[in-house]
Amino acid sequence: MNIHFHHSIWVLLTGFSLTACYKDIDLEKYRPEPTLVLNSILSPDTVVRVQVARTVFFTDHREADTNVADAEVRMCVNGRFTETLRYDEINRMYLSDYHPVPGELISLEAESPLGHVSGQGIIPEAVPIEGVRLTARTFDDPDQMYWAPGGVTYGKSYEATYYITFTDPSAERNFYFIRVESGDGIAAETIDYSYDDVFLAQQESIDGITTDTGIYGNEGRTFTDDLFNGNRYTLKIVEKAPLYTNDSRPRKIILYSLSEDYYHYLTGIFNTDEESVKGSLTDLGLTEPSPHYSNITGGTGIVGGVQSRSVRVDLKSVLK
Repeated sequence: MNIHFHHSIWVLLTGFSLTACYKDIDLEKYRPEPTLVLNSILSPDTVVRVQVARTVFFTDHREADTNVADAEVRMCVNGRFTETLRYDEINRMYLSDYHPVPGELISLEAESPLGHVSGQGIIPEAVPIEGVRLTARTFDDPDQMYWAPGGVTYGKSYEATYYITFTDPSAERNFYFIRVESGDGIAAETIDYSYDDVFLAQQESIDGITTDTGIYGNEGRTFTDDLFNGNRYTLKIVEKAPLYTNDSRPRKIILYSLSEDYYHYLTGIFNTDEESVKGSLTDLGLTEPSPHYSNITGGTGIVGGVQSRSVRVDLKSVLK
């Protein structure tokens, strides 16, 4: 595991320049040589795609073009060289024609005038969702108080509980990500993960504390099989929102199986900057690299593996 402190170092330098009698400090002399970034999220659902970029010094404009288009990117499968990837001008990444297979070790390396970077990843086996049970309660919500001709009226809210059952493979330690979306692909209402021990245990290991105020996050959450290794397990997740109508409320529940490196990468993001995460996990990591975790040698970035399975439900069936 590589942990990067570049940003915090430069922030400290900036603070020093503000407090040391306003003495000007030429930060340019501290500018490091650019480091290569290699990102690739491996999934059987798509060909191997690799983004190569360079790191940005913190004083540079955030939208500076960091893409590296002149690298030679090579791929090996289970230790055997297979191909040199081609650069795609439209997608601004290097593409293969190969769909990786779960269990294969995919090794990637990029050579450019900025240096040499490499990384590798394995796609885990997919874990199907065996069933989803829903319960719900609706209640008068004092936070939705409004005045009507007959006096004060309270709006209603609901709490819907998802019981999501799956069986964890017993051969190894497994890593997961769970997401509840509305039927149109947008994150659902307020999601609270504090009702399940797997999320409470993770939060305590990260923060050193437990919470009784909720663990919220609409984009999803990582977890491991440490509490149920090799067993059938039912996750308990609660959605909370105002109840305006009894219209259909379709939901898509996605269970992602992650490689260990991708789990650490995403856990770092979701405990600092969840808003940076949008859309499918097969696209994550193909943008700005997380400063918290990297499995890249010679630079930074992530090579991660992912598979997913999903089911659809409708909350209308339990919201009365």
